[in-house]
Amino acid sequence: MEDLYINNSSLANTYNYSNVTSNNEDNNNAVFIKNVLTCIIIGVGVPLTLVAIYALYSQVRNDHVAPIYVINLLISDLIQLCCLIVRVASPEDQEKLEIIVLVYLSGLGASVCFMVCVALERYLVIAFPLWYRFRRTIKTSVVVCVVVWVISFFT
Repeated sequence: MEDLYINNSSLANTYNYSNVTSNNEDNNNAVFIKNVLTCIIIGVGVPLTLVAIYALYSQVRNDHVAPIYVINLLISDLIQLCCLIVRVASPEDQEKLEIIVLVYLSGLGASVCFMVCVALERYLVIAFPLWYRFRRTIKTSVVVCVVVWVISFFT
């Protein structure tokens, strides 16, 4: 076999790094736009979440079990939005920021768990309607919600 010889020495010396620049103005504009969008999300999300929680809470009083998981899902979303408010305010203390991130992650975990609970409940309503009709109680839903909150805060 013949030896294959490739000369790469000319390629190694032809890199031009003059096009790579750091532009702080673009970075500042991106941060500003991000903060404005976050404030709009908070300004719209918090009141609508509170209204949705109140509307669903009024259905629970009428002996409807279904919205309990959705109410807890909305509460976990409210926790995440409150943590977003603190992040926009950008606290100076690093410990406070770490605590806020932990609370945010707990709310995120609870949100995922409650989405699973809603999906499981809908599956049971469709797959086993008679069994689910007689087995569902508010007490069971509340116990599941408490367990989800405890697990999300300890993980």
